Amino acid sequence: MNKAIKIVFGLLLIVAGLYSYFLKFSWIWPWQQFVMLLKLVIGNLGLLVILIGLVLLLLGFSELKD
Repeated sequence: MNKAIKIVFGLLLIVAGLYSYFLKFSWIWPWQQFVMLLKLVIGNLGLLVILIGLVLLLLGFSELKD
């Protein structure tokens, strides 16, 4: 994969992960328990997406040195 593509895709994954992580802190109605569970799952997946983005970013920057 191209170095620039890794860096840009890593940054996009980090932004998408942060958005989905902070989505779980938004307010819902008390009777929407399923929505709350769904937001927790999406928020925790957001952390995984952030980690993948950081790995891609580090790979892209390490290839820039070569």
